[in-house]
Amino acid sequence: MSFATQVRSELARLDAERICCRKAELAALLVLNTSLLEEQGHLNLVAEFENAATARKVFLLLKDLYALPAAVSSEEKRRFRKTRVYLVKSALHDSNSAMLQELGLVNAKGQFKPRVKWKLLNRNCCKRAYLRGAFLSRGSISRPEGNYHLEIVLPDANLATELQKLMARLDLEARLTERKASQVLYLKEAESIVDFLRIVGASKALLDFENVRILKSMRNNVNRQVNFETANLVKTVDASVRQIEYIKQIVDASGWDSIPPRLRHLAELRLEFPDSSLRELGEMMVPPLTKSGVAHRLRKLEEMADQIVLP
Repeated sequence: MSFATQVRSELARLDAERICCRKAELAALLVLNTSLLEEQGHLNLVAEFENAATARKVFLLLKDLYALPAAVSSEEKRRFRKTRVYLVKSALHDSNSAMLQELGLVNAKGQFKPRVKWKLLNRNCCKRAYLRGAFLSRGSISRPEGNYHLEIVLPDANLATELQKLMARLDLEARLTERKASQVLYLKEAESIVDFLRIVGASKALLDFENVRILKSMRNNVNRQVNFETANLVKTVDASVRQIEYIKQIVDASGWDSIPPRLRHLAELRLEFPDSSLRELGEMMVPPLTKSGVAHRLRKLEEMADQIVLP
């Protein structure tokens, strides 16, 4: 099971206590996935979902909130690959027009114009419920082991802008982009995705996400430390090789006696301990030298080597 499916399944099992929240969630579920189809002179509400648990939730909410009988069926659809979708279908009557307006499916003239119904979203709990329904309808989230990415794909620009405004009211700064014929609201930052999961009520998914994020952070810290130490080791080795070369150059050209006593001991230590750092060499000196003191004397040796005229 993918992480996105895990999140959707968890959210589909959540039941809001307040009727206002349940209506808000149902509104989001229907606004983003519903069409009104006329068959044999009768108007039918048809909502399509990729998750069976989401379809079942819509079925139960229609029944409990509006006593609207519905049927759930499945069918195979070929998009990029063969996909099973679940359809919630219900016959509508004139008495259902108020329900369609209340949920934001039709406008005051009875025209099919799905929009965010702000009258349903006066409370923060209702805003969270609506966002939960939107994710169940059109949302997806990448597994936390990979790149952090959460998105909701919207069918038109107006719905995308309204949902972006709703997310902003919940302190979620989603970005908006266009993908082919769709509008995509997305979050890339881990903290924002954690906030989203908390807001919509995906507690288990949030814990799983955080656990993976902590492990990734620890692994990245270890990798950075290893890379840092490796880089320092390479620098130490390269510097040591260069220092040994110019010390040998001085000795071969003029002998050890040409090196002043205060530099000679350090030169001998460098040849004897090629892998030691400047700090370690300083601790071996008598009296001990600081790292900067060792570096200063090694520069003096390098200057002596530079003055040697090669035959």
